[in-house]
Amino acid sequence: MSQDDELWNVQLDSTHPQYQSVALRRRPGYKNYEVVEVDSEKLIHYSNQDIRGYVIAPVEDWQPDKRQGIFNFLAPPGPLEQPVEMPVISFNERDVIYYERKWLFFKKAVQHRLKYIGYTNGRHRSRYLYFAGAKRIPVMCHISEVDALKAHCAPQ
Repeated sequence: MSQDDELWNVQLDSTHPQYQSVALRRRPGYKNYEVVEVDSEKLIHYSNQDIRGYVIAPVEDWQPDKRQGIFNFLAPPGPLEQPVEMPVISFNERDVIYYERKWLFFKKAVQHRLKYIGYTNGRHRSRYLYFAGAKRIPVMCHISEVDALKAHCAPQ
């Protein structure tokens, strides 16, 4: 992945048809947001933990026209087009309580801190880039959440 001012190039798998990299640009107007390069597998793991019900199914489960649509959307831009914006995310934590059965009729409340990634935009983009073999994906995150995001999703 290389950075050229506000443009990041994401390397895809060599078997991806027609193009092997995607250019993503920083979304304008987000002054309090930082671009962070994350491990795509970790990004998808924490995206799958989203408790609000906004989890996107794996690309393999998408309808062919939906897959083709994002394929075309991420394709290299024409001479008068701009590259696609990178995903804008938030790294969140929330306490979740669930109940474990201890004995026949008794349950014990267990509290668990759930960490998850929510999206302002870019859910489908992230899923497709992961599917296409991207190992690292640049995302925009509010500066107050950057340290937590890096701690959990930084590339190895």
